[in-house]
Amino acid sequence: MLRLTIKKLIQGLLMVLIVSALTFALLSGAGGDALSGLRDNPQISQKTIEDLEKAYGFDRPFYARYTSWLASAVSGDLGESFTLRIPVRTVVWSRFVNTVILSLAALAIAIAASFTLAIVSVRYRSRLLSGFIETLILLTASTPRMVLALLALVISLKFAFAAATGGGFSFFQLVSGSIILAIPLISIFLAQLRDGLSDAMKEDFVLLARAKGLSEWTVITRHALRAALNPFLTIAGLSLGGLLGGSVIVETVLGWPGIGALMVSAVRGRDVPLVMGVVLIASVAVWFGNTAAEILQVVNDKRLRSGGLD
Repeated sequence: MLRLTIKKLIQGLLMVLIVSALTFALLSGAGGDALSGLRDNPQISQKTIEDLEKAYGFDRPFYARYTSWLASAVSGDLGESFTLRIPVRTVVWSRFVNTVILSLAALAIAIAASFTLAIVSVRYRSRLLSGFIETLILLTASTPRMVLALLALVISLKFAFAAATGGGFSFFQLVSGSIILAIPLISIFLAQLRDGLSDAMKEDFVLLARAKGLSEWTVITRHALRAALNPFLTIAGLSLGGLLGGSVIVETVLGWPGIGALMVSAVRGRDVPLVMGVVLIASVAVWFGNTAAEILQVVNDKRLRSGGLD
């Protein structure tokens, strides 16, 4: 377990370095910066523009600006947002918490629906139920999030559900946003769990559990389900990146104050410190999800603990 933790830490550090360097390079090569709007204003003198470029470091080469940002980030200072004029760490963290709330709610919905339907389908083996699950997988896999988000927006406007609470968002936004994010996950989770459970039910240890007189529900939930968990844990860990990516659409359309909507506004405003702060925390979140999934696999499977990590 210690070896796995050290390995994942090294991988995480390398990933953050590569992703942050690529993002910084792309932002630098895209042309324009936070002062582009001022340059087009005839009332702003060239001397003022030059002073601002020097103050923000825009006159320095790419590698010098990236090295300076990286050194500050290591010490916990992500700089100040050009557009919001507040510390990046403050605004990114508050928005990230909102996205985490939305993502955890979506994961809970997807896991609950997938586990329930997969277990019931294996337990009863009904042709009607199997057809329903196949249709559900097809629909949840093929329906774009954008369409669902627009539908939720229409419903909220029609029935006046979008009134924000004191926290800056409404209960309807939370429920509708989490359902929209959960729908694509249901297709992936349900297909994996159903196939995994079906294969596990044919294994010798399941036949042995039945021979001991255990009930079918006990055989499924205590024996077959554990054998089917590892592939599911891998997919669940990888799905975190998809949640963060999908939240951009959901948050923008529904007005959820999360990290996805913040990223869109930061890119539009060419706010490099804010974009880098979002990329940094999103990268760490994806790494954490994948690492947690691998650790849970080791905990669940004794074969991995006894040498499967090599």
